[in-house]
Amino acid sequence: MRTLRVFGTTFTLAAIACFAYLVADVAHEGLGHGGACLALGGKLIVLSTTYEDCSIRSRLIDGAGPLAGLAVALVAWAILRIAPPRAPAARIFLCLVFAFAALWNVGYMIKSGLLDQGDWAFVIAGLEPSWLWHIGLAVLGLALYAGAMRVLGTVIIRDLSGGDTQTPFGFTLTALVAAGALSAIAALLDPRGSNTVFTDALPSSLGSLGLVWIGWVLNRRLPNRRIAIEPSLLWIAAGVASAVFFVAVLGPGVP
Repeated sequence: MRTLRVFGTTFTLAAIACFAYLVADVAHEGLGHGGACLALGGKLIVLSTTYEDCSIRSRLIDGAGPLAGLAVALVAWAILRIAPPRAPAARIFLCLVFAFAALWNVGYMIKSGLLDQGDWAFVIAGLEPSWLWHIGLAVLGLALYAGAMRVLGTVIIRDLSGGDTQTPFGFTLTALVAAGALSAIAALLDPRGSNTVFTDALPSSLGSLGLVWIGWVLNRRLPNRRIAIEPSLLWIAAGVASAVFFVAVLGPGVP
């Protein structure tokens, strides 16, 4: 019976992670890039899990993606702080929305600052002195990433503790693997080619590696702490539905 319960909680957690990653991805690509494109009078050509193509170009469109993702992360955090749901699964969902949206978009700052690639690099393109803007972006990204990890640690301890199956490390690793697998599978159908699995999808999902680091640290500091989660057919159904939509609809792109 315990083995079945562990399997049920793990599958439920993976489903919640898929749903949370869908929210973080759509916030970045759809709400952010897509919304800014339409707001500036452009036309959306294609919207997928890894990119958005607009008929016009603007720094505002480039910056709107990560900013919208960060806004959604802050909303999830604010709900947990001000009016946390009673259901443990709902709190886990909000925690993972914060983790994926915050760490992905802040991690993007570090990548853009160091490698001159991605949305934040497009935002600062042409600004002088270029080296100073890139260093500043990377330093800001590192500081915000560290801050987001501290917030995650607090949320996991304060809002998610109380179960008897999932350790913090197991919880964070399961969530990240589920999100990474979902993003990779969807990118296999990307209209730009399956190489986007390695150039776009995995870098985005693995930008949340800090989540696993926090889980490992909590395991070391609080070896008896467990995550409050129970098997839930409702959350499994929501996760499966979101995964199917993410892969079958957004994966090949919506023209």
